Amino acid sequence: METIETPCPSCSPQTPVSHSVLKSEKGALLQCEDCGAVHKEATPRKVLVRVVVSKGDKSLRMGTLLSGFVRVGDELIVDDETTGEAYHVRISSIEVGDKRLDSASAEDIKTIWARAIDEVVVKIAISRRETTESIEMKVPGDAEYVIGDKVKAGNRELKIVRIKIRDGGFKSRKGIAVAAKDIRRIYADSGIREPGRISRGGERIRIKKRESVWSLKHKKTD
Repeated sequence: METIETPCPSCSPQTPVSHSVLKSEKGALLQCEDCGAVHKEATPRKVLVRVVVSKGDKSLRMGTLLSGFVRVGDELIVDDETTGEAYHVRISSIEVGDKRLDSASAEDIKTIWARAIDEVVVKIAISRRETTESIEMKVPGDAEYVIGDKVKAGNRELKIVRIKIRDGGFKSRKGIAVAAKDIRRIYADSGIREPGRISRGGERIRIKKRESVWSLKHKKTD
C-alpha cells in the first residue's frame, strides 16, 4: 500500500506524519498511521524539483517530478526528466530558500542534495602494526557486511572487525549486519601475523621481512 507524509488534522496538524493511501481517485482518502484517523486530501500536485546527486566523485544535476513532503534520509527513485535515466538515491540535504531543512513540501524546495545508493564504493582499512592499507570496492548498495565474517577483496579474504557507519558511529559486535549504502568504512584483519623474536636453547632466532622474502638469521649468544 502506498504511503505519503502529510499533516494529520486529528493528531498532527502542523507536522507531516505517515499516512496510508486508501483511495487516490478524485482526491486522496488517507489513514493516519499514528492515530488511525481517516480524512480526505487533495491529490498532491507534482512539481519539477532540482536534484544534485553525488555518485562517487561526480555530481549529477537533474530535474525530477515530486509531490508531497520529503525529508532527509528518505530514499527515492529519481527519474531525470532530461536524460531519462533513473537513480536510487538517499536524500542528504534539502534546500528551501537560503535555509537547509530536515523536511519540506516538494512545492517549496529549491534543491535536493542526494547520494546515489544503487551502487556504492566501500572503503576497507586493513591494519598491520604501524601501517594501514586502504582499498576500495564497488558493490551494490544493498549488499550486507557482517562483523566477524570474511569479505573477499581481490584474491584475499579479510575478517571484518568493525564498521564505521555514515552517521559517525561504530558497530563492533559480532553478527551485526550493515548494508553497504550505510557504511563509511570497514576495518578488517588480514590474518597475517608479523614475525617476532624467539628465544630457544641459548640461541636467538631473528626473523626479518625483506620485501616479499622471509629469512631466518641465527645469532649465537654467550
